[in-house]
Amino acid sequence: VILLVGVTMIAIGLSFIVVPQSQGEFLYEVFRIEFGEETDFNKYSGCYHDETSSSRFDGRPIYQLDTEEEAVFGYCKKEQRWYLFDSSKSGYEDACTAAEKGGESLLAYTSRTHSFDIEAIFSDPWFSRGHTPLDATFFVDGPGVRDGCGKKIGDGRCDVELNIDEFGFDGGDCCASTCNHPYCGLGTINYAFGTNVSSVGGGDGYQSCLDPSMETIEILFNFIDLDDSTDSTDSFPFLRVECDGVTHLTLNIVEIMDNKTETIYVSDGSSCTVGVTTASAWDAMNYTIYHNKIGGVNNNAIITKGNIYRSNKSSTFQLVPRCYLKKLRDYIDINQIYANERTPQRMVITDYLIGNGTKSIEALTSECENPFFIEQYALAVTYVSAKIAKVDIPNISSIANVFPEEMQDNRIHCSWSFVRCKSGHITSLSLGYSGMKGTLATEVGLLSKLTSLYMHDNSLSGPIPSELGNMSNLEMLLIHNN
Repeated sequence: VILLVGVTMIAIGLSFIVVPQSQGEFLYEVFRIEFGEETDFNKYSGCYHDETSSSRFDGRPIYQLDTEEEAVFGYCKKEQRWYLFDSSKSGYEDACTAAEKGGESLLAYTSRTHSFDIEAIFSDPWFSRGHTPLDATFFVDGPGVRDGCGKKIGDGRCDVELNIDEFGFDGGDCCASTCNHPYCGLGTINYAFGTNVSSVGGGDGYQSCLDPSMETIEILFNFIDLDDSTDSTDSFPFLRVECDGVTHLTLNIVEIMDNKTETIYVSDGSSCTVGVTTASAWDAMNYTIYHNKIGGVNNNAIITKGNIYRSNKSSTFQLVPRCYLKKLRDYIDINQIYANERTPQRMVITDYLIGNGTKSIEALTSECENPFFIEQYALAVTYVSAKIAKVDIPNISSIANVFPEEMQDNRIHCSWSFVRCKSGHITSLSLGYSGMKGTLATEVGLLSKLTSLYMHDNSLSGPIPSELGNMSNLEMLLIHNN
């Protein structure tokens, strides 16, 4: 159960709340508090234990933080408030003295209360000594309180007890793209690709990442044949996986990884490089990289394949964002979305919509949420298919060599000279006398509001898409002289 009052959040985790009314009734012996990252109170986050079971001040317990910070929660009967104070800065052992003296030792306080148990004020606002409301989350049950005490969120070390949603998956410590600390991922891997790698130096990585917002890629070594003339750790090939400039996995490669896989957790839409540094001129390997569960289903799409023989090798790719897969899966075979074969559809997706790693995931998501996204996709595919002869498509290195300047520099399709729109929907497409020498793509049928289509006097070839027969709004179709 999580209660939100003002800016203060309370995670109770129980099916009932007990509010003692007199000394001797049920009192919490330990609770955990996590202050918001945007405050200066983060160092006071952690478990607070009742250190006064034999003697209490004003009949209430005094709670001591279990880290090196000497922070204390205590009640002052005179002021009828609970206070958080730093005993190391003042030497005060009780809340009343800390409240009376003030200064840097006084950290925070609550509204007035007569309750004997601090749990009663978890739902009340907390304020800093400067009277600013504090963002704080209280926990009185669960693994973060029972077994996670003494462990810090956001310290660069992935703690299994804190690796749950309530604690932001240990403050992001368990995933490469969310961990922000020098210790992130270091020395965490002893078992990878179904193999004990501790004897060959272990590895760095994030196998405990549980954040559901992450995508997964999988590396399969189909074949490994290494020079076995030496057996030092320096003689093994070295694997490094980097996504968005962050190292996600490093380890030495051994032959028994043959035909085994390893899963890597990456951010949605990541740009990644998988590199192998060979240790010998005789090392040979073959690998396949997959994008797992694409489009929200259990599909595994092959991203790329690589062969390594006597030289280093790297594969660079960008994941198609989740939003794009969901939008496009009814119109393309998403299992083939990464196929090496160049097609107008893949060129539009990778070079135009995604931008080959030049756009942030925020920008990509914003464009995907455009209500005219599918129409823009269909328009771009129709243009590329018509512009380029089919035999020339594999030789096109970039869609920038195909699109006119107005399409490259301006994503507002309704402003393009050959397009007319009504309320954002494409109603007219005029590409007559435009030097078109390809084919008319079936994607033109996705332009459901189209009333006129002019493709005449070009060098188009191939069949006329049957989808044109389903376009109920189409009034004018000119495709003669092709």
